[in-house]
Amino acid sequence: MTALCVVGRFLFQFIPNVQPVTAIVIFLTLTYGVSTGLIVAILSMLITNLFMGMGIWTLAQLGAYAAVVVLTAMLGKLPVVQHKLLWQTGLAAGMGFVYGFFVSILQAPLLGGLWPAIAYWLSGLSFDALHAGGNLILYPLLAPALTAVVQRKAVFGGKSW
Repeated sequence: MTALCVVGRFLFQFIPNVQPVTAIVIFLTLTYGVSTGLIVAILSMLITNLFMGMGIWTLAQLGAYAAVVVLTAMLGKLPVVQHKLLWQTGLAAGMGFVYGFFVSILQAPLLGGLWPAIAYWLSGLSFDALHAGGNLILYPLLAPALTAVVQRKAVFGGKSW
């Protein structure tokens, strides 16, 4: 799944803030829990940032994905979200904004404090909307395919095919 995230991030890099990583991480968190979601998110960011550019912002990205994973796990316990693709898609879209908020706020010390970080966040809302829109399109496309892969793997006793 990490490899899928890495390849997906490279394939979509020409569209600002649109990438399958968030959709895949949300699916994995809802399916396998916090630890799997965090591991795939962290590895995906570290591997792709080695090629796309590693910097202090990487820490903010990791923190933002941690927030996305924890919030997804919490909201995923709601009965309306469990096994309901429409609600999961809405959750995925909302997490595009959550990710952008946390990336901005976690960089507050570098930006000169909370108010500059809020201004930075507000100026980036259009990019967060692209992230949310990408999740809105990608999640309902990826979730059924990933579910089929997960179920097929379970049928074969968890062994790789």
